[in-house]
This record gives sequence, structure tokens and C-alpha cells, in this order.
Amino acid sequence: MWDRALDLAQSRSVPLLAAFVDPASYLIEWTPGNNVLPTSLDPVLAPDDDAAIAGAQLKESLAAAEAGYGVDWSLRIIAGDPALALGRLAEAIGAATIVLGARRTGFMAKVDELVSGSLMHRLLTTQTVPVLGIPSPDV
Repeated sequence: MWDRALDLAQSRSVPLLAAFVDPASYLIEWTPGNNVLPTSLDPVLAPDDDAAIAGAQLKESLAAAEAGYGVDWSLRIIAGDPALALGRLAEAIGAATIVLGARRTGFMAKVDELVSGSLMHRLLTTQTVPVLGIPSPDV
């Protein structure tokens, strides 16, 4: 997936912002007056937090894939419902496209999709930013 996202960023001469949404978190910034605070877009995590560990692994993976592309990139760990959190981040940074990789494999991933629905479908039906899906390299 990284190769496709990096190709797209390189072809458009734009930086790549990767995001990991902590699935064990929730949006806390909606106040009763509908004020939006930046807390979920910049959560403070302990180094041994599962989301911080997953984010570090993702950062290593992206750094290895980026070699040779010359694309500026960064990684953000964000919180909340994945579709809403990705949409909020895309809006906050003025993203032109949300690029989404294929869902992870395994039994629990299937259970999660049955319970919460397809992230791709939820993004397509809730966002104003175009969404690009990257198929699994195993397909």
C-alpha cells in the first residue's frame, strides 16, 4: 500500500500524511456547545501505549518504503471513530484525497467489520474529500 500512496504523493508533488487511528479510543472534543477541541487529533500517549507501539511500527514501515521516493511524509496517531477521525484530519490539513489500504486480515478483523461496518463504505458515505482504496498486495 505504501508504494501506491507514495507514488500518488510524488506524482502530485505533495507531502504524504499517514495516520493511525487508535481503535481503543473515542472522540472527546465535542463539547455541549458544539465546539471542537483538537484533543483527538493530537492525543498524548505514553511510550508503552498500544497505539504508540503500533504507530512506531507503522512509522518504521513507511520509512523503509519511502526510501528512494523523495517524498516528505509524517505520521499522526489520532483518536476516535476511524471514519470520523480520518475525515476530521483530512479537513484540518486540507487534504486532497484520503488513501485507504485494504483491511487487515484475520478473524478479528472480520468480526470488527461485521460489528462496525466497512471503513471504506463509511468514508465514502460521510466524507466530502475523495477516498481512494488501495487493494491488498496479496490479491
